[in-house]
Amino acid sequence: SNDQQPSAQPSLSNELGLPGQYVAVFANGYEDGYCSNLKADVIGTPEALIFDSEFECCQTIFPDQASGTCISNLSNDQQPSAQPSLSNELGLPGQYVAVFANGYEDGY
Repeated sequence: SNDQQPSAQPSLSNELGLPGQYVAVFANGYEDGYCSNLKADVIGTPEALIFDSEFECCQTIFPDQASGTCISNLSNDQQPSAQPSLSNELGLPGQYVAVFANGYEDGY
């Protein structure tokens, strides 16, 4: 049961994504890179490279990405505007959709 889980590792039903833990994924190199909170991506990532939000991850890891791949993966209300206002509402907990970037094999 949940109360028996080690507190260091969040326990999620389905384990699809870890809230507040985003890491950079270099799918096909820098330009196609994006940020993910999937447990499979986060596991083994050094703590210094785990970000609280997808936006922060994109800003930090892919600031010079000409393709805009990482930022474009953010939901519309997370897209940077002239005056970005960041709150804790950067993602919908427990609501993730499949993104078929370059077809099924590159999906995440």
